[in-house]
Amino acid sequence: MIYLILVSVFSGAAVTLLLQFLFIYRRSPEPVGRTVQYVKVVPENTLKDYFNSQHVDAGQQQQQQQLESAAAAAAAKPHEAASARQQQQQQQEAAAVSGGSPKQAPPPPPPPPYSDSSDATKPETCNFLNAIFLFLFRELRDTPVVRHWLTKKIKVEFEELLQTKTAGRLLEGLSLRDISLGNSLPVFKSATLMKPVHVNEDGMPEELNFEVDIEYNGGFHLAIDVELVFGKSAYLFVKMRRVVGRLRLQFTRMPFSHWSFSFLDDPLVDFEVKSQFEGRPLPQLTSIIVNQLKRVIKKKHTLPNYKIRYKPFFPFQVQPPLGSSCDVDLSVQESMLVEGQLRVTLIECSR
Repeated sequence: MIYLILVSVFSGAAVTLLLQFLFIYRRSPEPVGRTVQYVKVVPENTLKDYFNSQHVDAGQQQQQQQLESAAAAAAAKPHEAASARQQQQQQQEAAAVSGGSPKQAPPPPPPPPYSDSSDATKPETCNFLNAIFLFLFRELRDTPVVRHWLTKKIKVEFEELLQTKTAGRLLEGLSLRDISLGNSLPVFKSATLMKPVHVNEDGMPEELNFEVDIEYNGGFHLAIDVELVFGKSAYLFVKMRRVVGRLRLQFTRMPFSHWSFSFLDDPLVDFEVKSQFEGRPLPQLTSIIVNQLKRVIKKKHTLPNYKIRYKPFFPFQVQPPLGSSCDVDLSVQESMLVEGQLRVTLIECSR
């Protein structure tokens, strides 16, 4: 019995040592090659056709259609004459047999609709975008993040309004009392890709411009407390009833990645402004606010004026300032560099 126990102990120890040696001296696995993470983006064939189709004016399209229809009619005249004679003979023979009047031939089928590469320049519906934006608007309109962001933007506009000469003579301060985003968002009626589209050697667009028809009837309004220059205060109510116009929506990589939107021409804007000072309306304040709002739209959001925007698509491009640089002694061929002037000529600048 004792011998069996000793044999089992020694055999277990031998197996344990053998396994340890195998684990220690086993062959290390070969490293697995990394997969390629950065690949070149190339548009598919349908997008290449969408970008590269040339813009054709409506007059040129109509003239081309007329020329093609005239050529087709001239080519089909002999065949039509021969077929007409055959049909007439057949009708006469049928009338002679039946003794009745010849029946009228059925009209020829309509020609197939005209289609060419100019379909890419036709307006596109944006109902799917309107539906998505409406869904997101319903979910996010009353969140603290959205209201805080909008309030911050409005305060910036207030500060710029107070710096103007006309408003500075009458207004001392503006404070936002209440804000309402209305019951809907602007509706995109149609969108058209503005041609030509500049593409690189890979067929990728360097700049995209869209002409968008927009209409807004949501009823966005503000309630503002106004501090006047002579120590009095007034109440101001501003409501945006309707906005109709054509926007240019631009995405570009020149000189750096950014996007922007701006009206192509002066939009139709309808404001409802009410002012109250000591229980009475103040028409001077109302006219100042309306004129200033329209001036802001023309000055900042009507071409050729527009704002460069980054969020939420691109990171902010301006780098933060570096820390204070320390004095460094530089030398060239054991000769210390001294203060002087350096003239640099910029030959080319790109991304």
